[in-house]
Amino acid sequence: MLIVGALSGDPKEAPEDRATDTAKDAATPTPTASPTPDPAEEARVEAGKLVDDREYLAAVDVLEDAGFPDAADRVRRRGMRALLAEARRALKRGRYELAKASARDARQLRRTSAVQTVLTDANAGIARERAEARERRRQARLERDLATCTTTEKETVRAGGSAPVECAQFADDLEARRAAREAEENAASQCDPNYAGACLDPDSPDYDCEGGSGDGPDYTGKVTVVGDDPYELNNDPEEDNLGCEPY
Repeated sequence: MLIVGALSGDPKEAPEDRATDTAKDAATPTPTASPTPDPAEEARVEAGKLVDDREYLAAVDVLEDAGFPDAADRVRRRGMRALLAEARRALKRGRYELAKASARDARQLRRTSAVQTVLTDANAGIARERAEARERRRQARLERDLATCTTTEKETVRAGGSAPVECAQFADDLEARRAAREAEENAASQCDPNYAGACLDPDSPDYDCEGGSGDGPDYTGKVTVVGDDPYELNNDPEEDNLGCEPY
């Protein structure tokens, strides 16, 4: 009996206890190695999240870097359509700055005539609003000048003399009328009628200011904006109607 007890292990451990321990060992799962992440699938997931966040350009970059040009092109098209629709809604509500921003983002994804049309309309709306605001300020200053600028001072301004402070708006109006006449002459000579002070080719794809950081292809010096500003040469339209002022 002593020999049997020694071979059986702990004499105090009942057979049913040993059976329970064996069952526990069998039920314990064996750790398995984590699967290696699939870079392609990770790229798709990341791009999907970016699209959901309307970060279309970033999603395109992710897909192109992962080697999925077709998927990237689909995102380009989808993003362009979404941003174009957003720009059109903003344009209809008269929110021209938002329309312009959305149209510019859409153009980065895909250049289409529809996107360019919305961008042109948004620029025209912005120019119109700014022109109306300038006109309101001009009228207010002109009313002030009517009470402060004397006839003698007006004659001095017409003769080319310096304008006193109380005649500032009168002098500005006089210069604007002269610029408008010059614009009419420019229009007759095939110059862009939106600008006076320089003859800009209306068929040019883009103008930038001489000495600035723009990439052209055409450049101009100081001009007066007498219509819209399709080349966006006036960097402070809220203040005046001058473009490409000296740096």
